[in-house]
Amino acid sequence: MRASALFQKPRSSDCRGQALVEFAMAAVVILMLLLSVVEFGRIVLVYNSIADAARIGARYAITNSSVPNGTTVTNSNVATIQSNVTTVVKNFLAPSTVNINAGGGLTIVTTFPSKSCSGSTPGSTCTGTTAGNLVQVSVSYPYDLLIPYYSINITLSSTSEGIITW
Repeated sequence: MRASALFQKPRSSDCRGQALVEFAMAAVVILMLLLSVVEFGRIVLVYNSIADAARIGARYAITNSSVPNGTTVTNSNVATIQSNVTTVVKNFLAPSTVNINAGGGLTIVTTFPSKSCSGSTPGSTCTGTTAGNLVQVSVSYPYDLLIPYYSINITLSSTSEGIITW
Protein backbone atom coordinates (compact mmCIF):
# COMPACT_ATOMS: atom_id res chain seq x y z
CA MET A 1 0.00 0.00 0.00
CA ARG A 2 1.31 3.37 -0.86
CA ALA A 3 1.89 6.00 1.84
CA SER A 4 -0.29 8.47 0.00
CA ALA A 5 -3.26 6.11 0.28
CA LEU A 6 -3.10 6.30 4.10
CA PHE A 7 -3.60 10.05 4.10
CA GLN A 8 -6.39 10.29 1.58
CA LYS A 9 -9.80 11.59 2.55
CA PRO A 10 -12.48 8.96 2.87
CA ARG A 11 -15.01 8.89 0.12
CA SER A 12 -18.23 10.78 0.69
CA SER A 13 -20.20 7.56 0.42
CA ASP A 14 -18.52 6.32 3.64
CA CYS A 15 -19.75 9.32 5.69
CA ARG A 16 -23.37 9.57 4.64
CA GLY A 17 -25.63 10.56 7.53
CA GLN A 18 -22.79 11.36 9.92
CA ALA A 19 -23.69 15.04 10.15
CA LEU A 20 -27.33 14.18 10.83
CA VAL A 21 -26.42 11.84 13.69
CA GLU A 22 -24.02 14.40 15.21
CA PHE A 23 -26.68 17.12 14.95
CA ALA A 24 -29.30 14.92 16.60
CA MET A 25 -27.00 14.13 19.52
CA ALA A 26 -25.98 17.77 19.98
CA ALA A 27 -29.56 19.02 19.60
CA VAL A 28 -30.78 16.80 22.45
CA VAL A 29 -28.08 18.10 24.78
CA ILE A 30 -28.64 21.73 23.78
CA LEU A 31 -32.43 21.39 24.13
CA MET A 32 -32.12 19.89 27.63
CA LEU A 33 -29.73 22.68 28.62
CA LEU A 34 -32.10 25.32 27.27
CA LEU A 35 -35.10 23.82 29.09
CA SER A 36 -33.06 23.65 32.31
CA VAL A 37 -32.24 27.35 32.05
CA VAL A 38 -35.93 28.18 31.47
CA GLU A 39 -36.97 26.04 34.47
CA PHE A 40 -34.33 27.57 36.73
CA GLY A 41 -35.40 31.08 35.68
CA ARG A 42 -39.00 30.23 36.52
CA ILE A 43 -37.95 28.89 39.95
CA VAL A 44 -36.25 32.21 40.66
CA LEU A 45 -39.33 34.12 39.48
CA VAL A 46 -41.69 32.11 41.71
CA TYR A 47 -39.33 32.41 44.70
CA ASN A 48 -39.18 36.20 44.27
CA SER A 49 -42.98 36.30 44.19
CA ILE A 50 -43.17 34.21 47.39
CA ALA A 51 -40.56 36.39 49.15
CA ASP A 52 -42.32 39.60 48.09
CA ALA A 53 -45.66 38.19 49.28
CA ALA A 54 -44.18 37.43 52.71
CA ARG A 55 -42.85 40.99 52.91
CA ILE A 56 -46.20 42.45 51.86
CA GLY A 57 -47.99 40.30 54.45
CA ALA A 58 -45.58 41.33 57.20
CA ARG A 59 -45.92 44.99 56.22
CA TYR A 60 -49.70 44.70 56.42
CA ALA A 61 -49.49 42.90 59.77
CA ILE A 62 -47.19 45.47 61.40
CA THR A 63 -49.37 48.37 60.34
CA ASN A 64 -52.80 46.80 60.93
CA SER A 65 -52.41 44.47 63.93
CA SER A 66 -53.20 46.75 66.82
CA VAL A 67 -56.68 47.26 68.19
CA PRO A 68 -57.87 50.68 69.39
CA ASN A 69 -56.50 51.88 72.74
CA GLY A 70 -58.42 50.54 75.70
CA THR A 71 -59.72 47.56 73.73
CA THR A 72 -58.80 44.10 74.95
CA VAL A 73 -57.13 41.86 72.36
CA THR A 74 -58.86 38.49 72.08
CA ASN A 75 -58.33 35.28 70.13
CA SER A 76 -61.04 36.51 67.79
CA ASN A 77 -59.04 39.68 67.03
CA VAL A 78 -55.92 37.62 66.35
CA ALA A 79 -57.82 35.28 64.03
CA THR A 80 -59.18 38.28 62.12
CA ILE A 81 -55.68 39.73 61.74
CA GLN A 82 -54.37 36.38 60.47
CA SER A 83 -57.25 36.07 58.03
CA ASN A 84 -56.66 39.62 56.75
CA VAL A 85 -52.94 38.92 56.23
CA THR A 86 -53.80 35.74 54.30
CA THR A 87 -56.17 37.73 52.07
CA VAL A 88 -53.54 40.42 51.42
CA VAL A 89 -50.90 37.82 50.50
CA LYS A 90 -53.27 35.93 48.19
CA ASN A 91 -54.33 39.16 46.49
CA PHE A 92 -50.67 40.02 45.95
CA LEU A 93 -49.91 36.58 44.46
CA ALA A 94 -53.05 36.36 42.30
CA PRO A 95 -51.52 37.95 39.16
CA SER A 96 -48.20 36.08 39.54
CA THR A 97 -47.16 32.61 38.39
CA VAL A 98 -48.18 31.10 41.75
CA ASN A 99 -51.40 29.07 41.67
CA ILE A 100 -53.17 30.32 44.81
CA ASN A 101 -56.10 27.93 44.36
CA ALA A 102 -54.11 24.70 44.11
CA GLY A 103 -55.17 22.12 46.66
CA GLY A 104 -52.43 21.55 49.23
CA GLY A 105 -50.43 24.31 47.63
CA LEU A 106 -49.94 27.77 49.02
CA THR A 107 -49.49 27.99 52.81
CA ILE A 108 -49.59 31.31 54.69
CA VAL A 109 -48.89 31.38 58.42
CA THR A 110 -49.02 34.54 60.53
CA THR A 111 -47.59 34.20 64.04
CA PHE A 112 -47.02 36.45 67.00
CA PRO A 113 -44.01 34.89 68.78
CA SER A 114 -44.65 36.69 72.07
CA LYS A 115 -48.42 36.05 72.05
CA SER A 116 -49.92 34.65 75.23
CA CYS A 117 -53.63 33.99 75.63
CA SER A 118 -55.63 33.21 78.75
CA GLY A 119 -57.52 30.41 76.97
CA SER A 120 -58.42 28.97 73.60
CA THR A 121 -61.92 30.37 73.24
CA PRO A 122 -62.55 33.28 70.84
CA GLY A 123 -63.16 35.65 73.76
CA SER A 124 -59.96 34.79 75.64
CA THR A 125 -57.72 37.81 76.17
CA CYS A 126 -54.27 37.83 74.58
CA THR A 127 -51.07 39.78 75.10
CA GLY A 128 -48.10 40.16 72.78
CA THR A 129 -50.09 41.30 69.76
CA THR A 130 -49.90 45.04 70.29
CA ALA A 131 -47.47 47.76 69.20
CA GLY A 132 -43.85 46.95 69.99
CA ASN A 133 -44.25 43.17 69.60
CA LEU A 134 -42.97 40.95 66.81
CA VAL A 135 -45.09 39.47 64.02
CA GLN A 136 -43.92 36.86 61.49
CA VAL A 137 -45.46 35.94 58.16
CA SER A 138 -44.33 32.72 56.44
CA VAL A 139 -45.36 31.83 52.91
CA SER A 140 -44.55 28.46 51.30
CA TYR A 141 -45.46 26.98 47.96
CA PRO A 142 -44.68 23.58 46.41
CA TYR A 143 -43.16 24.51 43.06
CA ASP A 144 -44.91 22.92 40.10
CA LEU A 145 -42.63 22.18 37.19
CA LEU A 146 -43.28 23.82 33.87
CA ILE A 147 -41.59 20.89 32.17
CA PRO A 148 -42.51 17.64 33.95
CA TYR A 149 -39.48 15.83 32.49
CA TYR A 150 -37.50 16.59 35.63
CA SER A 151 -38.77 14.76 38.69
CA ILE A 152 -37.89 17.15 41.50
CA ASN A 153 -39.99 18.33 44.42
CA ILE A 154 -39.12 21.81 45.60
CA THR A 155 -41.00 23.77 48.24
CA LEU A 156 -40.20 27.45 48.03
CA SER A 157 -40.71 29.38 51.26
CA SER A 158 -39.92 32.72 52.76
CA THR A 159 -40.47 34.29 56.17
CA SER A 160 -40.62 37.97 56.90
CA GLU A 161 -41.00 39.64 60.27
CA GLY A 162 -41.43 43.07 61.74
CA ILE A 163 -42.32 45.00 64.87
CA ILE A 164 -45.97 46.03 65.17
CA THR A 165 -46.06 49.80 64.90
CA TRP A 166 -49.73 50.81 65.02
